[in-house]
Order: sequence, then structure tokens, then C-alpha cells
Amino acid sequence: MNRPDHDSDGPDSAPDPDIPQGFVESAPREPGPVSTGAAALVALRRARQRRRLGELDWFEVAYRVYLMGGFGGGAVLWISASIHDRTAEADTVARIASDAPGWLGLIVALALLLGLRGGAHGGPVSLEAADVTHVMLAPVPRRLVLRRPAVQRVRSAVFAASLGGAIVGQLAGRRLPGSLLAWGAAGVLFGAVVALLWVGSALLAHTLRVPRGAATAAGLAVVVGQGVAVWRGVTGPTSAAGSLALWGWRQHGVDAVWIAVALGAAGSGLALLERLSLEALARRSALVAQLKFAVTMQDLRTVVLLRRQLNQEQLRSRPWFRLGPVRRRTLGGALWRRGWQGLLRYPLTRLLRMATLAAAMGVLQAMAIRGTTPALVGTALLGFVLGMEAMEPLSQEVDQADRADALPFDRGELLYRHLAAGFAMLVPFALVGGAAAVAVLGIGSLAPVAILAVPVTVGAALGGVVSIVRDAPDPAASAATFVPPEVAGFTTTLRLLWPIVVSSLSTGLALLPRSAAELGDSVVAAAVRAAVGIVLLVLLTAQWVRLRDRVRRSVRAFMADGRAHTIEQKRVRTEGSAA
Repeated sequence: MNRPDHDSDGPDSAPDPDIPQGFVESAPREPGPVSTGAAALVALRRARQRRRLGELDWFEVAYRVYLMGGFGGGAVLWISASIHDRTAEADTVARIASDAPGWLGLIVALALLLGLRGGAHGGPVSLEAADVTHVMLAPVPRRLVLRRPAVQRVRSAVFAASLGGAIVGQLAGRRLPGSLLAWGAAGVLFGAVVALLWVGSALLAHTLRVPRGAATAAGLAVVVGQGVAVWRGVTGPTSAAGSLALWGWRQHGVDAVWIAVALGAAGSGLALLERLSLEALARRSALVAQLKFAVTMQDLRTVVLLRRQLNQEQLRSRPWFRLGPVRRRTLGGALWRRGWQGLLRYPLTRLLRMATLAAAMGVLQAMAIRGTTPALVGTALLGFVLGMEAMEPLSQEVDQADRADALPFDRGELLYRHLAAGFAMLVPFALVGGAAAVAVLGIGSLAPVAILAVPVTVGAALGGVVSIVRDAPDPAASAATFVPPEVAGFTTTLRLLWPIVVSSLSTGLALLPRSAAELGDSVVAAAVRAAVGIVLLVLLTAQWVRLRDRVRRSVRAFMADGRAHTIEQKRVRTEGSAA
């Protein structure tokens, strides 16, 4: 091989002794430009999205969305059309026109309260742990990192609230003047404004470092002011925002101010994203990841616990008052005292939240009695959440199943005894709900409301009891259970809907007084019959809690005996044929 020609280096140049003969020294390759800043962040997120979605085709995703939207929207419209509620009368329409903005303004005030408190506790934006650990500490502007998750948070909140507003709007349009399309659009507008106010107030409270006490005080001031305005029948601070929901019927130009306020709050919060606390984002990242997993597994009990941790809700170090010693040393007395020791440590925020849920239940139940039958679904959902809050002693027993199994008592008996404290806890909140129902129905409804207040509240909370007990671990169950996907999907849907169905049965029985009033029968007698039916449902659910494990053990033993008998018959038949 000939040596390369080095004439280009000049006459005095000599070959480099370090280069082997017959090889040419190649020029060093210059490194390409390294992607930094926005380009690196976009590439990182796109790569993560591709790995998360895998080989999922966009057409398949669009088809799933089409099916969910078609079947979901069709189901809502079909159910709405199948409920033949009467058109509201003139006096009812006039009362709605005067009172509805104030009551709907309470929803806006509560959204502001929740937003301010959530922002003071580090919300509403949450990042993945990898983003907090690496991206937030990289030399990239924080606004660039936080813009996408913040916009996604705003978008998801607006979409969910608008969807709920559209459903409620088209239900209202079936009884009130105006077209269904106009009422649906008004519901979308009202839901979007509420969502923007919630997210915007949370972002402002977080970025401006508003103290928790000040945020709570400001939110409570708005809620109390609006509540007093509703009670006195005057215009409150958020009544104009509530009036937006009635734009499907009539429009007031002054209401549009709240649209600008909502957009301004959300825009201001997004403009101050770089002021979000890194410590709060780090704390929320792990909790949000666990929360998403719990929602995927339909573990509602864990979802409630994680939501409390996100809100930094802690039990009181001291109970509201001390309990005396138990006079009778029985299992029921011990569990009663132990349950109340936990209930009396509830913080004030949880008690106020439960009172708000009870008041909303009373309002929705009153609306159902006045003729808006779909309001029963809202009552059942709120009662389910209230039951999850009140049945904390039962939840603690389920969470610590190993301790319960170590006691010389049947687990079903322990869970059954824990129901007493939770049901007693619901009595004062039933009075709150009854007062709210009387405020809507009038003083003439005092007798039936007094009869039904406690049974309806306790009955609506049965869904929470079923959900908690259903998630209790079963040591005797088989570790591996194989079922077809079709059966698994049906079982999952049934597990999700069954607690809501149980709560709906109790709230649906409260329609008996409405039927009696329409037929000219005694409303008080109908309320008594409804209360008796709800009490029977409560007793039936309590017995299910008590005997659930025994029945399951009996069924398993019966199935095991059947399998053993079948195996024995096969063995005898085989030996006989061989002989």
C-alpha cells in the first residue's frame, strides 16, 4: 500500500511517528448541537408520551372516544327523556327566577372557598416525580415547565364542570321556559365559570403565598355572606355568577362581569406560575401518583385518605370533649367508646365539609319533592360521600384487618358493632339537611321533613358502608381467581355502581310524600311509610355486614364439599371399571 501524499503540508513537513504507516489521520468529528431548554423539554415529554401510549393507534383512540361519547351522551338523553316530570307552574317559575341565582351563587362561593384552601395547601397543579426531581432542577425556566400541566389542569376542570353543567341544564330545560339547547349552553357556561374561578383562586392563593388561615377566612366570608343573602332574600356577592346558569331562559348583562372575573383569575394564576412552591410540588407528586393508582383500582377508601393528605387535613390532638368510662364492659360498649374517640377528633374543616354535604342533600331532596326527579341522583352521590366521611371507625377496622383477625371475635360482628357510632354521628347532620329542605319547601313541610330527615340521611350513607365493607380483605379467598374478561368487566361495573344503587333506594323512597300530595292522600302518613321502608333497608344492610363473612364461608364450604364428593364419585367409578 502506498503512503499518502503529504505535499499539502509543505516541504518541511514530516510524517507523524504515532500514525501507523499506510493509514490516514481523519479529521476530528465536531459534535452536533446539544438540545437544551425548550427543545429538550418538548423532546423528553414526547418520548415519554410515546412510551406510555405504546403502539396505540390514533384511530383506535378516536373510536373509543366516539363510543364513550355516543353511548354516554345517548344514555343521558334517554334517561332524561324517560323521566316525565311536569312543566313547572307559573308560581314555581317565578320563585326560581328570584331564588335560584342566590342558591347557585352558593355553589360559586363554595368553589372559591375550595380553591383558596386548596391553593394554600399547595394545589392545584401536580407534577410527576421525575419532573420534580430532574426537570424542575434543570436550567430551564419554571414557567416553561409548569405551563403544560397547569393548562391541562384548567382544561380538565373546565371540561368536567361544563359536562356536568350541560347535563343539569338540559334537565332543567325540560321543566322551565326555554329550549334544551339554550339551557345546555347556559349549563356549560356556568360550569366553565365555576371551574375557572376554582382553578384561578387556587393558583393565586398558591403563587401569592396566602396563609392558610387567611385563605380559609376569605373563602368563609364569601360563603357566609352569600348564605345570609339567600336567607334574607337579597342579592349576594356571587348571585350574579349564579344567574349565569339561567341564561338559557333570560339573560342579564351584568352577569357577564363574572365571566371576565373568572378569565382574569385563571389568566393571572397562569401568569404567576414561576412562583409555585417546589416543596409543595414535590409533596403532591407522590400523593397524586398514589391517588391515580387508587382510582384505577377503584379503591375509594384509599382515594378519600389520599385526598385528606393532599389537603393536609390532620386529626385533632385532643378530642372536642372527653368521654367517661364504659359502664358495661361489653363488646358493643367498647366499640362504641372507641368509635367516638376517633369521631371526636375530627377537625373543624371536616365537620364543615360534612355539614355542607348534608345541606346540599337537603336542597336536592327538596327539589326532587318539588318535581325534579333527577335530583335524587345527586342526593345519593352526596349521601355516599357523607357516609364515607362518617364511617371512619368502620374504615379503620377494615384498614387494620390483621388486628381484627387477632381478636377472639368474628370479624362480621366487629364491623356490625362499629355501625352504631357512625349512624349516631349522622344525626346532627341530618338536622342540617332537614333545615335546608324546609328552607326550600317552606314551613308547611316541617312535619314530613322531621320524619324523614334522619332516615334519609342514614339511608343515603349506606352506600359508603357497602363500599367500605366490600373492600375488606378476605383471608379465606383464593389467591388466584381467573375469570373471562367479559365477566371481569361486568363485575367491575357492578362493584362501582352497587353502592350508589343502595344509596339511591333510600333517597327514592322519599318520593312517597310527593305521590301522596298529588293523589290527595295524607303526606304525613306517606312520610311514615317511607321512613319505615328506609329503616328496614338500614337493618337489612346492617345484617349483611354482620353475616357477610359467615355466608361466604358457608358457600365456600358447600362448594368444597361438592368438589370433594365429585372427585370421590369419579374415583369409585374408575376403580369399578378397572375391576
